[in-house]
Amino acid sequence: MKREYRVKKHPEFDHIIRSGKRIKSEHFALYFELAPGQNHSRIGIAVGKKNGVAVTRVRIKRQVRAMLAKRNEYDLPINLIIVVRPNYHVDGFTASEEELNASLDRMKEQLN
Repeated sequence: MKREYRVKKHPEFDHIIRSGKRIKSEHFALYFELAPGQNHSRIGIAVGKKNGVAVTRVRIKRQVRAMLAKRNEYDLPINLIIVVRPNYHVDGFTASEEELNASLDRMKEQLN
């Protein structure tokens, strides 16, 4: 994911989580808001310390980025935060990918 497609700063994360809409699933919580001035999506991934040690958290972030790269939808002008819940299992990539895609589809329905 290119740098321009990422939400990096903590205040931006807080603003999107507080003011945006929310979709919950078993392993993910998605917070999103429209950003009319943008030409593309900006995505942030949050993985808490309850998910494991640093190596595990980085692996989870890489997996979520890979899931998003397969989908390749950056044309919507939204800000999106994906919070990975502590019950996420690194080994269940395929099931988690289907769950994330279903959540993203629900988000698109809410935006339309």
